[in-house]
Amino acid sequence: MSTLEELKVKWEQNEKEPYSSAYSHTAFDKLINDRIKKETRKSFQYFWAAFTLQIIVYALLCHVIAKYWHQTEIVYFALGGICLYIPFTAVLLGKFKKLATEKLSVTKDGTASLREDISRQRNVLGSFYHFKKWYEIFLVPLSSALAVFLIFELYVPGGFNQNVRGAAITFILTLLSCAYAIYLENKKSFIEPLHQLQNVLNEFESLPQETT
Repeated sequence: MSTLEELKVKWEQNEKEPYSSAYSHTAFDKLINDRIKKETRKSFQYFWAAFTLQIIVYALLCHVIAKYWHQTEIVYFALGGICLYIPFTAVLLGKFKKLATEKLSVTKDGTASLREDISRQRNVLGSFYHFKKWYEIFLVPLSSALAVFLIFELYVPGGFNQNVRGAAITFILTLLSCAYAIYLENKKSFIEPLHQLQNVLNEFESLPQETT
């Protein structure tokens, strides 16, 4: 992947040719846009996958409520699960909309506005990642416990009370698998894109003063 220094050299070479200034600025901006889109696309994939998963969760919990509406305890647990996911869904959609509608500027005489746009994208993505990490500390254990309880209560003979040990083992295994999946997910969809966005910003800072 080309660095901004390399792109800038090409830009300056093109500007020595007559009538090439507008084109060179446009080409430079396009190269930066393509690089940023490549990184943010990884996060978009997470947003769509997470939203789809949450729709499935809501659908399953609503199905449980409709099917077992006469069992008050089951209905309360299912409603609790829905309430548990609502804040995460709201923030997810808000940050996704903000990131998706954020447009990178096309500069005419410098890179300042482009740098500011990239910084805003990094901040939006970083703020959601910060929220995600802290919210999942509560979301994952509680949702895992809820899922284990409902599965044992509805589908395992004897229910939860007669299979506490099996439920506990299932809960621990669920937590471990979720933790590993989240680690890989964060690395691919947040840590690496944020690192690359920061690298671009650092490269902007390293450009000669007259180019910013």
